[in-house]
Amino acid sequence: MNAERNTEPGGGGTHAVELNQTWDMGGLVDLTCDYFNGMPVDMTGTLPSFQVRELDEEMEALCRGREYRSYTQEVRMCVQAGNYLETGAHLYPEMESIADVGLERLFVSAVVLHIPRGKDEKVTAADLDGALADLGETIHPGDAILVATGYSRFENNDVRCDLTPHFSYDAIDWAVSRGPSILASDMASWHDGEEEPSFWPMLMRSGVLVIGSLLNVAEINAPRIRLIALPMKIRGACAAPCRLIAVLPSRRTETD
Repeated sequence: MNAERNTEPGGGGTHAVELNQTWDMGGLVDLTCDYFNGMPVDMTGTLPSFQVRELDEEMEALCRGREYRSYTQEVRMCVQAGNYLETGAHLYPEMESIADVGLERLFVSAVVLHIPRGKDEKVTAADLDGALADLGETIHPGDAILVATGYSRFENNDVRCDLTPHFSYDAIDWAVSRGPSILASDMASWHDGEEEPSFWPMLMRSGVLVIGSLLNVAEINAPRIRLIALPMKIRGACAAPCRLIAVLPSRRTETD
């Protein structure tokens, strides 16, 4: 992406980005889940599940004597819940926090690779290479890579991620070598927990941003789209809930 950055000291991240381009916006696809009580969480760990609570008593007291009644909610969650964008600080705290990620890395061109896979099946480097060749596309540094397997954690209520496919080590190495801004997929548990060595240290150290458990990726039929990632800007956090939006190209022909 051709982007010029204007930053201000002390704020963390990019404040203004000049894109110098016109986006062909033919449609929008929301790739992210709703957050709700009872949503699937990883039950193998001790991290808090997502909880939203109506602050009834607190707001009733606050609004007492007013001519209107207002409402609000309290949310308790781990930053890695639902669809979250994650930085290398998940393994290496000295790396950038999610609040330090510049806007030029969150509004990017993306290649969509369709590789249908089922429970515990792996996406390999050969799969990625073949899918890319079939598209006739090139992944440029700073692009996003979206891998669509057809799996959907939230639609299937897959609490333990038992039904998810996985990446192989060489697949992640293939992706990292192309220098993407974001690596995203509808897969939930990317590593199968058995392959040695684990690709997570290599992936996290690379600085590539990652996001999984996406919805609707398999429905995208365009080989290249624009991608907008909107994570919460939480200082010091390694990840944050993220709204990920696919911007599809229009179907205009050269004669339109």
